[in-house]
Amino acid sequence: MRTLGALVVLATAALLAPGTSASAAATPLTVSVTCDARTGAIATSVGGRLLLPGSPVPVRAEFQRRVAYRVTAAGLTYMPTLAPFVVDTTTNNVGEVAANGYTATFDPAGAVFYREEVRVTFRNAVTGANYGWYEGNCSHDPRTTVTLTCNQETGVVRATVTGIDGLVGGADGSGWASRVGYHRVRTSQPNANEPGFRTELDNGAYDVVHRITRGADGTWSDAGYELTVPAGAYYYAEELTVGVLDPYGRLVGSGTASCAVRNVGGAPAA
Repeated sequence: MRTLGALVVLATAALLAPGTSASAAATPLTVSVTCDARTGAIATSVGGRLLLPGSPVPVRAEFQRRVAYRVTAAGLTYMPTLAPFVVDTTTNNVGEVAANGYTATFDPAGAVFYREEVRVTFRNAVTGANYGWYEGNCSHDPRTTVTLTCNQETGVVRATVTGIDGLVGGADGSGWASRVGYHRVRTSQPNANEPGFRTELDNGAYDVVHRITRGADGTWSDAGYELTVPAGAYYYAEELTVGVLDPYGRLVGSGTASCAVRNVGGAPAA
């Protein structure tokens, strides 16, 4: 269970200040994983900067399913492992790489949750030198709803999570909604001409975890947290990732939400 982590604080160098323009930045390398709720199709890909700018470099990308599982009325079921899917490609002159990985399917019918986690390892296709690995995931979750609101007039930020079918899973409790964790990313800028700061716990750790109280029908609601942004604050934003855990600490529900306010207590910014 992700509950502890170091606090990471990044200065945004007043990138939120009006009238400024950000210089072009490298595209971060991202592993994309999609779970189609209608068809059950799973697709994986990767794109972004892997190496420093320079001459093109031959790269081998190895896509590996780390874990995949599905929660239904029959319990929590793990999907079979897959053989590594290898793609040979080449970086461009700014060090970026792009590749499509493996495809798979899952059955969304009757599933209250599905999770696919992928790791992509990069090596030099000629020398075998290791360039590191990156991870991505997708979830199909029809039973969890995340709400995050930022009130521009009062500065009140409020997060709530509700769920249904919290008792769907195995007789041993596997797949049941038991606890809910909140991972918060906050960006604040007190004044227009001062730097902004982005803070979050490292490694996706949860800021707070609450125990879930389910009704007899499996419904539940959690009042996550509430705070008040000081009046006059130039900018404040939150990005929230929620994880629902079963009694064994496995992720069996998820959701995201975000909101932002400017000029708290004053006229909204144009």
